[in-house]
Amino acid sequence: MAYIGRSPQAGNYSKLDNIAASFNGSLTTFNLTVAGAAFTASQSTQLLISVDGVLQEPETAYTVSGSNITFTSAPASGASFFGVALGDTLDIGVPSNGTVTAAKIAAGAVSNTALAAGAVTAHAVAAGAISSNTQLATGVVTRHAIAPSANVAYANISQKFTKSQYGNTYAYGTLIANTAWRPDLTQGNFVSLTLGGNITINNPSTQNVGQSGAFVLTNGGSYTVSWGGDFKFASGTAPTITASGTDVVSYYIGSANNIYVDALQALS
Repeated sequence: MAYIGRSPQAGNYSKLDNIAASFNGSLTTFNLTVAGAAFTASQSTQLLISVDGVLQEPETAYTVSGSNITFTSAPASGASFFGVALGDTLDIGVPSNGTVTAAKIAAGAVSNTALAAGAVTAHAVAAGAISSNTQLATGVVTRHAIAPSANVAYANISQKFTKSQYGNTYAYGTLIANTAWRPDLTQGNFVSLTLGGNITINNPSTQNVGQSGAFVLTNGGSYTVSWGGDFKFASGTAPTITASGTDVVSYYIGSANNIYVDALQALS
């Protein structure tokens, strides 16, 4: 229903326990309780305090700190008391569905520890709210929570790409004679390098089964390349790298320690 004027405040209005029994004309600080439990007031204006039938002025006649009230003058022995807490200052009740926006939440306020396991489901995330550029911790949001989009790639699902996809080419520069080089295939599917002497390409430090790519080898002279034992060639024979030319040696990691290789040579 609608209200004329200010709507009722959401909060817990409580009567404070009577502290008059502790009044002795010298004590000024007293513990505040409600039903025997400590009550913490965030500010003095949250309380209506009466001593001996006289309403006390907040910040002038008394102040509060945590669950303590301190009077400017000690209440007289035998004086009466009552106090009312005018609602929990931070208690705004339960927000209505759809009323809490992103602007109301401080950056970084919601963390993994603030959410119960499984509390955020796909139905709680608006369609399209998470883009392909959003960084998510592993397992926090599943693919079902992300609205279908041509710009999102999923793991473990067959997809059709309508635009070209290409891997990074990592340029290692020039390798000098007698270099024993071990490629890191996490740097890119495609590797380019120039031979500045006879070298050995050792087994890659990282091998992901199913990965494919190519080595683009530019020979700066009549240099040779030796290969690690994980590289497998047709008939078991590695190609002779073209002198003063460019070869593309393609690879496919079929299984652990088995890198299948083919070569396009003397490209010009």
